[in-house]
Order: sequence, then C-alpha cells, then structure tokens
Amino acid sequence: MIKYLEQKSEQELKEIRKFFGLKKKELDTSDLNQVAEVLYTKEYFKEVVAVLTQTEKVYLELMAASQESILKDQVNSKIILPTLVKFGYIEDSKGEIFDIPVKLINLYNEVALEHKYETIQEPTEQALNEADKLLKELIKEKYEQDVLESKINALITNYSNQSLGFHLASLTVNDLKAICKFYSISGYSNKNKTEIITLITSQFFKDFTMLEKMLKFADYDLLLNIENAIQFNYDNFTYQKGATREIFLFAYDFNEILFIPSDVLEHIQKYEKNHVLNADIEKIKFYRGMLNLYGFVKLDFMAESYKRLMKQSITVEEIKKDIQQFFPNLFRNIKGNWIKHEIYSHQQMDLDVMFSAMDYYMPVNKKQVFKYVQNAYVDESQLTEKMFVALRENMKGKLIYDHQVRALFNEIIETFRVTDSFETAFEFIADLGHKGIISIVPTEQLTQILKEVYTHVRLWRIGGMKVIEMPEYRQPKGKVVSKKKKSKKKAKKKKK
Repeated sequence: MIKYLEQKSEQELKEIRKFFGLKKKELDTSDLNQVAEVLYTKEYFKEVVAVLTQTEKVYLELMAASQESILKDQVNSKIILPTLVKFGYIEDSKGEIFDIPVKLINLYNEVALEHKYETIQEPTEQALNEADKLLKELIKEKYEQDVLESKINALITNYSNQSLGFHLASLTVNDLKAICKFYSISGYSNKNKTEIITLITSQFFKDFTMLEKMLKFADYDLLLNIENAIQFNYDNFTYQKGATREIFLFAYDFNEILFIPSDVLEHIQKYEKNHVLNADIEKIKFYRGMLNLYGFVKLDFMAESYKRLMKQSITVEEIKKDIQQFFPNLFRNIKGNWIKHEIYSHQQMDLDVMFSAMDYYMPVNKKQVFKYVQNAYVDESQLTEKMFVALRENMKGKLIYDHQVRALFNEIIETFRVTDSFETAFEFIADLGHKGIISIVPTEQLTQILKEVYTHVRLWRIGGMKVIEMPEYRQPKGKVVSKKKKSKKKAKKKKK
C-alpha cells in the first residue's frame, strides 16, 4: 500500500488526510507508513466503505466469495474501483494487470459483510510460484492478441478512406497491366507504373463501363457487402473469399479484410441513382432484413410486406424458391407458414402456438427493413454513443481500439435482440466478465445505459417492436399522474 501512496501527489495525500481528519500538515515517507496503518484499521475503513460505489461493493464481495488467495485483474481500476484507488488500497492500473490485496478483501468481509465468508489465507510460496507461471502464460497470450489487434488497427488507420490510385500503387506493374487487359484499356504497354495507374483511374471514372463489368464478376456476398458499406458509411469489411485484382477491393496483411477505395464508393453511389447494382440484391436485403428484424416471421406476412414496401407482388411459393436460392442453409428453417432465423435452426419451436397472435412492427418503407441487414443495427443516438464510451471504460486491457469496442457493441445488441428480458440479456454481460473481456462487475453507469439501450432495440419476442413503443411501458406513468390529480381535486371539494 505504501507503494500506491507514494505515487500520490501532495494534493491527493492532503485530501486523504482531510477525509480522515488526520492532523499532520505534512506527509513524508514515515507519515505514509502511519497513513497506511490507519487505512487498514476497522474504524477508518468503515468510513471508506460508506463512500464505496455499488460496483466496488459487489466487486469486493465477489472477491471474498471466490476464496482465492491470489487475486489479480486487468480492468482500468480508476474507472471500476475509483474509491479504492483514491485512498491507495489499489493501484491506478491504467489497464495493466494489478494485485488485489487479500488483506483488503478480508477487511471488507469483516467490516461490511460481517464475516459472511471464510477469511482468506495468505498464499503459500508454492501457490505464488504456480500463479506466476499462469500469469506469464496469460501475459504471453494477451501480448499475442494485442499484437493482432494492433495490426488490424494499423490496417484500418493506414488503408481506410484512400483513393483508387493509392490502392493501385500497392500492386506490381504486371498486375496493373493485367487489369488493363481485363478491362480492354489500350495504350499501357510503354507506360511506367505511375502512368498506368493514371490511365486506369481516368478510364474507370470516365463513365460506368468498367464499373458495370466489375459488378458482373462480384458474387452476391460481395455485392451485399458493397451495398452495406454505402448504406452504413464504412469502407472495409470482413470477406472470407478474398477478391481478385480486377475487382477494385484490396486486401493487405489480412486477406479477409477488404478495403473499398473512397472514390470507387462515390462512383458506385452515382451509378445507383439511375441503376440497380443487381436486381437480386434488393430481394436479398429484404429477406435478410426481415429475418434480422423479426427472428421468426410468417411467409404470408413477408409476402404482404414485400408488396407494400417493394411495390411488387410475390407469392409464398416464390419466396420459398428465393430462400432456397439465396439462403440454402435457411430453407430447412421453413416450417408450414413460418421461417425462422438461423440462430434457431436447432431449436424445435411450435411458432403457431407461440406467436400466431403477435403484432408486428410495420416499417413504412423498404429502407427501414434494409437497416436490419446488419443484425446489430440500432438507431444511433446520444445513448448509443454513451454506451460505446462506457464499454471502452469497462473493457480490460491497456490499449483498446475502436474496432474492438464496436465488435463488443454489436455482440451485445445482437444478444439484446434475441433475449426475452433484460435480466436474461444481462446474464450474457456477466459472462463477458467471466471471460475476461470486460470488468466482472460493470460500472453502475454502464449497467444503467445498457438498461436504457435495451428499451430502444427492436426485439424478436415482441414482433420487432421496441420496449418503449409498447403500451404497457408508457401507460403506468400516465395513470399514476392522472390518479394523483383526481385525488387532489376530490380532496379540495371535501374541504369546501
């Protein structure tokens, strides 16, 4: 503890002394020993317990319940355990691995929990040696993971929002000549690399001839990813099949991450004003959006929605044929008049019994369905921005990149969509803590934000509605207010 106190500034030490009413005006090294002793007395620790956050209280009890004699963590301790850091019980870890003193856990068990758990014994030398070996393995694994995440972050930083010319410069002259040959571009044979790149880009952006040929060689998955990139405003995505050099999507250290040049995206957007990338893509987006929005949906309702939103008639039999063609793995999920999401592929469900009387959320146009091509879609707001920030603060590790936070954000939204209650969803959040992804006890701020975000996610169990749209969510508050007003009026009449 002395080590942690020595890291405090003079002002921080004065605040500690002031909180406990210590009389000494100066705190030198010898005084720190005295302060450390004071902080571990039951009398003074009771005052600390009184100002602990709820997160800290739950965290300390979990440590006491674990009965582990060697306790370490890698959360940002100043965020998760602010009071304990302030008074020097825990170091300001800044995302590094830190120790949680057994002495602190036992003291909390005695003072706050009234010996609810057995006193934890100090670790033996053998236990310390075994823990040291495990820690070294953990550090090695974490280092390898950090290196991988760092490479991904560097890729996104270096290759996002770049032009076609920039990406073509990464190819060899032979590759560039092969592109010219594929697109029937003449006059490249005697040019140098820079001149060939200029020739390709000028021809590509001159009209839509090259673009249309490029699109013919892109499969459905690739076209759907391009459509999503335009719709959701990003320029890279994971694509396991890779891409050929003739299709202007570029892979670098990780072949499965493809980058679309920013000016190519703009060119495609111009093309889409008067053309359709592929007639089938609209259908694919509709089916995928419907499944991600509802989870399980009646085929006749899907046909009605298609006619209303896509302005074209379609039969249930035609939908079945489309599903078989575009989503062969989902065809077996059609049972009677229902189709269910692949998440439920292995679950036996009597959907007629469970959901036949369900009221569906009704999108007003096809764009509202297309949003849900991404299962993790949720309307962006200040609330989702706060969730992004709070997740980063609760994640373990020193360096946390945006793509890691985004992946966790998406996983949580997807979990919210399929669960039947926030309590069930929060079990998943708790599991993330046990897996070492986030703090084992999320901050109260994150918990509250998650509860609010949950009410704004379109849920499968209520037909794609949001909790905040449900009558029972809004009605009780209005009734309480009206009853109070009426009772006051009655009281006034009685007095008269």
